[in-house]
Amino acid sequence: MNKKNMYQTDFLTANSFVIGMGSVFNLAGNYFEYNYSRTPEEADEIAIASDWQIIGEDIKQAISGYEKENHKQLVLPF
Repeated sequence: MNKKNMYQTDFLTANSFVIGMGSVFNLAGNYFEYNYSRTPEEADEIAIASDWQIIGEDIKQAISGYEKENHKQLVLPF
C-alpha cells in the first residue's frame, strides 16, 4: 500500500528544541496551545479510543495483506 496512513496524535504534544527556543521570545505568554481535557478520565478515554482505532487499522491492513498473498488458497474453485 503506497498511501501513507495518518493517525490522530494531537493529544500527544512533542515540542522541538527550536520551538522551545522560540518560546523564549514570546512575551505575550500564549505561544503553546494544547488540547486540554476536562478530567483525567476524559483524557484517558480519548487516548484509549485513538489507540484502538490504530489497532483496528493495523488489523484491517494485516487481513488485507493476508488475503492478497493467499488469494489462490482462499478462493474455492467452481
